Amino acid sequence: MTSNIQIISDLRLAMEMDHALELMVTFKGMPVICKARVAQIVGEYVVFLTTDPGLARISHEKKITILGSEYFEPSTADVVRVDVAAGQVELCRFSYLGTRLGERMMMRVEPREPVRVVLTSETLSLAGDLADLSLNGIGVCIEPSDYDLTLKPGLAIRASFDLPGEHIEIECVVISALTTDDVHRLALRFTQGGPQKAAIFRYLIDRRNEIENELMAEYTSARSASR
Repeated sequence: MTSNIQIISDLRLAMEMDHALELMVTFKGMPVICKARVAQIVGEYVVFLTTDPGLARISHEKKITILGSEYFEPSTADVVRVDVAAGQVELCRFSYLGTRLGERMMMRVEPREPVRVVLTSETLSLAGDLADLSLNGIGVCIEPSDYDLTLKPGLAIRASFDLPGEHIEIECVVISALTTDDVHRLALRFTQGGPQKAAIFRYLIDRRNEIENELMAEYTSARSASR
């Protein structure tokens, strides 16, 4: 699929105006932003320049998001080439992102160590592994042998799990249930606030700091290796 002509035209305008854009990937569930400027456009191939640490993660991705601004709509593109030492990333095959940008921008983190989540309702009790956590909800992966077909969108359920120094028991509702790679992945939205949400917020802040430190270490290592 070729790139959207309008996006290439907009990127050319951004280059002429020296207007910074933001490239976004995720690292351990957390959105990582690289401020970048367009340096070169040849056909549908666009070279961006950035010195942000997130560039090290772009080299692991096949597709990334280009965030919008007051001038440009959000889009996605395929990653062609990354040169960390030179601060370059080359992208192609651009297309408009659509309506799910808010979900991608939400602060979400993956746990450092495995976390077991127990799910209970009036009719069932089962356990899975915490996939990721945000202030609004959690993702839980469940093995096929443990899955229950009553886990459908709209089901009210209680999630219990341990964070460092905190035991969380919080009311949720099932938002979606998807099957990928032979694992059932539930998306649960919290329906309860109070102290439980405050504890989750503290964990999110601490885990974000850990992930940012890991990202900086990876970027420094990648720059050293490419010199």
